[in-house]
Amino acid sequence: MTAVERVRAAYAAIDAVDRPEIWITLRPLTDALTDAEAVDRLDPAPPLAGLVAAVKNNIDIAGIATTAACPSYPGGPAVTDAGVVTRLRAAGAVIIGATNLDQFATGLVGARSPYGAVRDARRPDRISGGSSSGSAVAVALGLVDIALGTDTAGSGRVPAALQGIVGIKPTVGVVPTDGVVPACRSYDVVTVFARDLDTADTAMGVLAGGARPFPPDAPLAAPPRPRVAVPRALPGLSAEWERLFRAAADRLADTGAEIVEIDLNPFLEAARLLYDGGLVAERHEAVGEFVDAHLGEPELDPTVAGIVSAAGSVPATRLLADRVRLAELTAVAMAELGDRDALLIPTTTGHPTIAEVNADPVAANSRMGVYTNFCNLMDLCAVAVPSGIDAQGTQFGVTVVARAGADALALDLARLVTLPTDGVAQAGAVSTPAPDAPWPARAGLDTTTLLVVGAHLRGQPLAWQLDDRGARWIGPVHTAPQYRLARLDTEPPKPGLVRVAPGGGGAAIYGEVWLIGTAMLGDFLAALPAPMSLGRATLADGTEVVGFGCTAEAFESGKDITHHGDWRGYLRRIGTGTAATRADLSGRRWSRRALVVPGTTVDTGTEVDWLQAGELYLDLRTPADMPVIGADGPDELTREDLLALCGQQAFAGRLEERDGEWTWWREVDLHPADPLPDRGLLHFADGILVETGIGRDYFEDWIATDAAPDGLELALAGADGRPGMLLRVGDQFGYLRGRSADVTPAPGMSLREAVAVADLATARALLDLEISLGTVTDGRWVITRSTLPFRIGDDLAPEFGDGEITVADHGGAPRRRWSIARDHSETQLALQD
Repeated sequence: MTAVERVRAAYAAIDAVDRPEIWITLRPLTDALTDAEAVDRLDPAPPLAGLVAAVKNNIDIAGIATTAACPSYPGGPAVTDAGVVTRLRAAGAVIIGATNLDQFATGLVGARSPYGAVRDARRPDRISGGSSSGSAVAVALGLVDIALGTDTAGSGRVPAALQGIVGIKPTVGVVPTDGVVPACRSYDVVTVFARDLDTADTAMGVLAGGARPFPPDAPLAAPPRPRVAVPRALPGLSAEWERLFRAAADRLADTGAEIVEIDLNPFLEAARLLYDGGLVAERHEAVGEFVDAHLGEPELDPTVAGIVSAAGSVPATRLLADRVRLAELTAVAMAELGDRDALLIPTTTGHPTIAEVNADPVAANSRMGVYTNFCNLMDLCAVAVPSGIDAQGTQFGVTVVARAGADALALDLARLVTLPTDGVAQAGAVSTPAPDAPWPARAGLDTTTLLVVGAHLRGQPLAWQLDDRGARWIGPVHTAPQYRLARLDTEPPKPGLVRVAPGGGGAAIYGEVWLIGTAMLGDFLAALPAPMSLGRATLADGTEVVGFGCTAEAFESGKDITHHGDWRGYLRRIGTGTAATRADLSGRRWSRRALVVPGTTVDTGTEVDWLQAGELYLDLRTPADMPVIGADGPDELTREDLLALCGQQAFAGRLEERDGEWTWWREVDLHPADPLPDRGLLHFADGILVETGIGRDYFEDWIATDAAPDGLELALAGADGRPGMLLRVGDQFGYLRGRSADVTPAPGMSLREAVAVADLATARALLDLEISLGTVTDGRWVITRSTLPFRIGDDLAPEFGDGEITVADHGGAPRRRWSIARDHSETQLALQD
C-alpha cells in the first residue's frame, strides 16, 4: 500500500468510527496527502514509509497548538516539530493529527480532558486508559499504524493494556524529549504504540538515540534460558486476572525461562512516592505556574488542577527526603531482583467504566498505577503487550520490565508472552516486518557483527561466552570462498580459519554471525586464548565483519578439514552417535543435505532422494546444474540431451546390514557398476543420519520424512526381461523400469563415453532406464522427479491384479504390464485409492 492509499484509508476509517474525542487536532486531508505524495517519491523507501502516525498533544507538531489537553495553555501553534516528530517524518511516517490525553499528562484513565473522555475501542462505556488515551485508541481502531505517547507513571503502558496493543517505554532519557511538555521532567519518556511488536520496534529505532547513551554492557538479546522474576503476591488483581497472569508466566516457562517469585513490596512502596510523597513537586515545576494562575477556570480539569497546585506546597526538604528514600528502596528492590534478567508483572489492575472513574477519580486512578508507577522512578525500561482476554471480554496485558539499557532483552521476552488480541482495527491498517536488529542497535548502541565458525556456534560449548555478554544470534552465513579450516591441536579441540590467496584451495566455510556490543567485544577479546585471534573476514555476499582466525603456524600443525565445510558438521560426522537400525531406516524417504569428499568442496546442491521401503530401495540424484530437457518423449531426446542425462545418478536394489555395516546392493544402476560395493556405516547425530563410506572416503548427511510403517514393496519382472520395482511409503512412491538386458555400455567405458560414440538409437536405449519418485494425492500417483524428465507430471496410475500390475507409460496407452516377482510388503495398503 502506498502512503497516499494508506492516508486515504485512515481518513475514511476516522469518518466511519465517529470517535471525535480521540483527536484534539486532525490535519486536513489535503495536507496529509501532500506529505504522503512526497513519501511515495522517496527511493529507497525509509523504514516507516506507508505508515500513518498520530502524536499525543503534549508533543510539538509544527503548525498545531500543543495544548496538553488545556485549550488556553499554548501561546499559539508550535513553530517547530519536537525532535521525535522530526524523526518520524524523516522515516516516512505521515502524521495526521494530535491526540487527546489526560490533561497535562496527569492521569492513567483517559477521562481528564475538556475535549472529552476517550472511550475504550471495544466497549464505549469503559475508559481508554491514559494519559496517552487518544494515541492508544487510534492505534487499536487501526486509524493509525503507530502513535506517540508519553510515560511518567504508566501512561505509555496502561492504555496499551486496556486497548490490547503494544506499548514500548524505553529507558529514561534514550529518546529525546525536546519539544515535549513536561509532567515530571526527571522521569518523562516518549513512548510508542503499535498493534504488533515488529512495528513498535521499527518505530522506536527511529525515535531513539542522540540523547542519553546506552550503557556499554547493554544486552542485545535475552539469554537462551532467562531468569524472570514474578511477584509472589498480586495486589489489586481479580482471581481471573491472577489466572491470566500465571498463564503468561507459564508460557514464558514453556520457552525455557526460569520463573522465580520475588517480593514486590519495595517496588510498590517506591511507586507510592510519585503521588503520595514529595516527588509530585516536579508536576508543579512543569506547569504549576500556569495552573495556579488559572485555578477555577472551566478549561482546567479540577482533579488535575488540584494535584498540580497542591504539589507547589511540597517543602524542599520533603522532596529531598523522598529522593533519598527512593534511592534506598531502589537498592532494596534491585537486590530483590538479584540476578534475574527481568521482571514480569500485570500492566494494570482492572478496566473500570467511565462512570466509576468519575465517581471516584483519584482512587480509581491510583489503582490503575499499582504496577507502573515505580518503573521510571527506578530507571527501568518496559514493554507492555496483550496477554489474554477475560470472560467479560476485557483485554488483559502484561509488562516485561528490565534494568536501564536492557531494552532489547525486554523486547525479546515480551515476544514470548504476547497473545493475539481480538482486534478491532479498521481495514487498511499497516504493519512493518521484523527489523534486522533490535531498536537499541539502530539507536546509538555501538555494536559489532562477529563471525564465529567453531566452539562459539549456537549450541556449541563456548556459545555461553557470547550469551553472557548480551550478544544476539543473527543467523547462519558462509564466508567468501577464500578460506581453509583446520582442526587445531588444542584441548578442547577448536577449528582454525585462515584466509588463502586466490587459487590456494579456498572454500566457503559455514559460520554464524552474532551482534555484540563493541565494548563487550573488547571484553571478550581480552579473554580469548592463543592461538585464536580476531580480524576482518569476508562473507559470501562481500560483507566485511569481524571474525575468528588463527595463526598460520597453528593451522599448519592442525588437521585440514576444509572439505567438511563447517565445524559442527565435522564433529557430527566423525562422532560415533547412535547406530542406525533397520527400523530407523525403513518406511522413509531420505533427502541428502551434504556430501563431503576430501579434496572437494561440500556438495549441498545435488538433489538426492533415497526411498527406503523395507529391504528394497530406490535412489535418484540430480546435479544442481542439470540443464532443462525440453524433449516430450524418448524419441525427441537429442544427443546433447542424452549427454546431459548422463550427469544423473540413479540406482536401486536391496539394503543389507551385517555387523553394523550397510550395503546398498545396486541391482539396477544407470551407470556401469563400480568394482567396490556401495557400503557404509550409519549413525545419528543432532537429528541427522550420517553415512560414512567403507572403502571410499566420504560422508553423507541425510534427513527423513516421518516413518510410514504401512507400505508397498514389490519386485517386478517385465515380459521383455526388464527388472522393475514399485515402492510406496506413506504418500511417497518410487518406480523402477530397468533398461533392456541387451543394452549396456561396453566394458571399461563410462555411460557418457558410450552415449558419445553410439548411434542415436543406441544412445537413447542406453538412457532408457526410469527411476521415478512421486506423491500419491487423491488417488493419483504423480511423478515429481525422474531420470526421464518428460515423465515429470505423469500419473503412474497403477492397477493391481492377481500376481501382476499395470502402469501408465509416458503418453498413456498402451499400459505396461509387470509380473510381481516378489512381494516384500509386510502390510498392504489399500491399493486402490
